[in-house]
This record gives sequence, C-alpha cells and structure tokens, in this order.
Amino acid sequence: MPRTTKKRRITEGGALWRPEGSRTGGTRAPEPDIILQMPELFYFDMRAYVASMNAAEAIDFYSRTRLYDMYKSALLDLHLSGIINKRLVGVSRIPVEFRRDGKPDEDVNREIRAPWFRSFVKDVLWSKFWGFSLFQFYRGEDGGVGYYKVPCKHYDPVRKIILRYQSDTGGVPLDAFSNMLCVCEDPRSLGMLAELVPMVLYKRGDMADWAQFCQIFGMPIREYTYDAGDEEARRRLLQDARSQGANAVYIHPKESALNLIESANKSGTVDLYERFKDACNTEMSVRVLGNTLTTDSKATGTQALGTVHQEEEDHIKADDRQFVLDVLNYRMRPVFAELGIDTAGGEFSYAEARTLDPVRQADVIVKAKAMGLPVADDYIYKTLLIDKPDDYDALKAEVRAKEEAERKLRERMAGGMDAPGEETPEEGGTPESGRSPRRRAAENRYTTSFIDRLRRFFGVAPGGDGALPF
Repeated sequence: MPRTTKKRRITEGGALWRPEGSRTGGTRAPEPDIILQMPELFYFDMRAYVASMNAAEAIDFYSRTRLYDMYKSALLDLHLSGIINKRLVGVSRIPVEFRRDGKPDEDVNREIRAPWFRSFVKDVLWSKFWGFSLFQFYRGEDGGVGYYKVPCKHYDPVRKIILRYQSDTGGVPLDAFSNMLCVCEDPRSLGMLAELVPMVLYKRGDMADWAQFCQIFGMPIREYTYDAGDEEARRRLLQDARSQGANAVYIHPKESALNLIESANKSGTVDLYERFKDACNTEMSVRVLGNTLTTDSKATGTQALGTVHQEEEDHIKADDRQFVLDVLNYRMRPVFAELGIDTAGGEFSYAEARTLDPVRQADVIVKAKAMGLPVADDYIYKTLLIDKPDDYDALKAEVRAKEEAERKLRERMAGGMDAPGEETPEEGGTPESGRSPRRRAAENRYTTSFIDRLRRFFGVAPGGDGALPF
C-alpha cells in the first residue's frame, strides 16, 4: 500500500523496484507512489483512436491511458513536434523578470534565471496540448529550486487523485503532497493533441502506402530464366538473386511467360500521395500555429501573405506568454511562498523584446540624433554589437576637444572675427561707431532692398525703351 504521510515528496519507480536492505535483511524501503509502465507507441489506427476517445470521454468510468499513449506516439511525427516546438520557443526565448514597484527584484530574478524555470515555462504551455500539467516543487540538496512533473497517466484531474498504476481507478488525494500546482483550465479537457492525432494517423497510413508504392514500382525488376528440368541451375539463380540486393526478382522456367503490368500514371499516383501528406501537415500547422506559410513554402505564397501569417502566429505566441504570466502571478504565489521566495507586492512580466536588427537600429539612432535627442554611447555600442575601447575616456575627451575647436572656428567665421567692442584701428573701426567696415558692409548687404539688388543684376541691360520698368 502507498504511504499516507502528509505533505511529502512524490516518488516513482518501475514494477521491479528493489527495496533497500532486501538482500541483507534490513528494513524494507517504502514502495514508490507511482509505478511507471512503458507506453504503447505503434500499431494505432482510426478504430483505436475512436475507441480511446470514447473511453476518455465517459462520465463515470473513464480511462485516458490508451489515449495518452496515442499522444506520445503522435509526438514522434517530425512535422507535429516541429510546430509544437515553435510554440514552446515562443514562451521561453524571451526572459521573464520579476518587478516590484516598477523595478527588477534581483533576489527573485536570481531564482528564476536558473535552468529549472525555463523548462517549467515550457511545461506550463504543454498543459494546452495534454489538457493539464501537474507539478511538485521542492528545494534540492544544493538549496536550488526544482520540480517534478507528474506523468499524465498517473493523475486524475476530475477527482484530483494520484494513481499508483496507470490503470487504477482510485489513488491518493492530491492534498497528501506538498507544494503541488495543477495547471488545468478544464478538468475534463483532453487537450489539443486529441484534435491532432487523426491527422498523424492519416499521414502515417499515407506514408506507408507511398513507401510500398516506391518499393514495388520505383525499383527495377530482375528476371532470371532456367530450363525446367535443371534443378541445379535454379538453385544457383536463387543464390545469385539473394546476394544482389533486395529489389524484386522473378525466377521462372524458359517455357513460362512473364508479363509485368505497371501503373498507368506513376507520376500522378506519386503526386496524390504527396498532396495528401501535405494536406495533413497543413491541418496540423493551422491548428497549432494558426497559419502555414511560416512553416511551409507554398507556390502561391507572397511576401504580403507571409507577413499576415506571421502576425497571426505572433498573436498566438503573445496569448501563450500571457497564459504563462497568469499562472506565475496568480497560481504560483503560494508555492513561491512555501519555497521562501517573496513575491508579495510585485509581478512577473516578459522583458521587452527589440525586433529591429542592428542595421535598422543604426538608422533609428542617426535620426534620433538629427532630431536633437541625446543617445547614450553605451546603448549605441550594445545595439551595434561593437566593443567599447579600453581607452574610451581619453578618446572621448579628444573628440570633445575637437568638436569645441570646430565650434569656435565656425563662430569666428560667421561673425567675421569682429565682435562689438573688439574692432581695431587697423580695421577702420572707431570706438564711437562700434562697427568695422566689414561689419557695416555685411549689414548693408542684408538691408539692401530686393529691387535694388535686382536692378544691379540687370545693370548691363540696354536702356531706353528696351529696359524693363521697375
């Protein structure tokens, strides 16, 4: 019988568990809470799927074991596992941080920067595919946080009990264990994988028929003939045929006839298999990612259409990230408190992601500086992926000195090197006038009327009736 001690860690093991001291006569170790069994992964068909769905959807006497085995089998499909991984990466590649009063809390962030947290975020999203995810959190021997994910076949989310054997109908209540967290929107939900399994089964059947077609019609057929009465020649031909590969062989007497009837349209048949396979992949992509063009290349795809599909996928990933934040901010607070992590008065959030590449970001920096907006040098170095020089302060001082010298030179050139009160007798200025001839000429140049300047421009034009009146 399983242990009944309150608030303990869940243990698992195989059917052939070996208690400590069993060979030396010592005290028997307690049996594991969960006895693991190997899942059934192959030889499924649509009939098995329908039967497992009916068993899982039953109200009183339900069983999800065989359906969960089909889930494990479906995840062996390369396309399905690839698109699911895109969803998982969408919630894990952007770091999560904890903020209190608008500022990052380093004590909490130090805990969630550990590898366990990134895996936990992905496992939270797995609940959408399996229907739920059950975790137990603990402190390891090194003091770090860890967690154990309970196999789905060993938990009944409707009755909230831990099952020792996957086929059990009764078990230990969830409250018997400490620091448990169940991420489940609907206890009777079978998850998204229930909708994806049929496409995997159809695709497998199609690929099996396609492989058989290639084996029969894609390889040349070798023909051997022998005299009907020569048994020794027949044995030699059989030996030669077996040693020359695995393609089809026909061995017959010379007196018999052999007629090979091939498919009338081989290329059309191959296209049919391929189109059916692509159709299954498309259905799975639409269900998981909400689109197809971000995974598959279509002949009719355009840049504009690909952008629309990418936006749809980004919306789904944003919803996944909000789902994870809801779990962290509302469901995980009691667990964090039990682990000694203070999250009161703060919240978890995803760090802002910058989608601009360095080239575009450099253009933004140039435009910001042209508008007069100050930009920190450290930000420029970080954005453009440039190493900051060791003698940065000295080089920066030289740049500032050069800019200051250029500024003073521009001021002297703009003012004609004559500021009021600085004229010298050599320039013809007098203390009374306060202006040099050069300054007065500049003032006259800007105060002369437009008409006068226009007359000087046309001064070489003929006079009399030929001149334009002004």
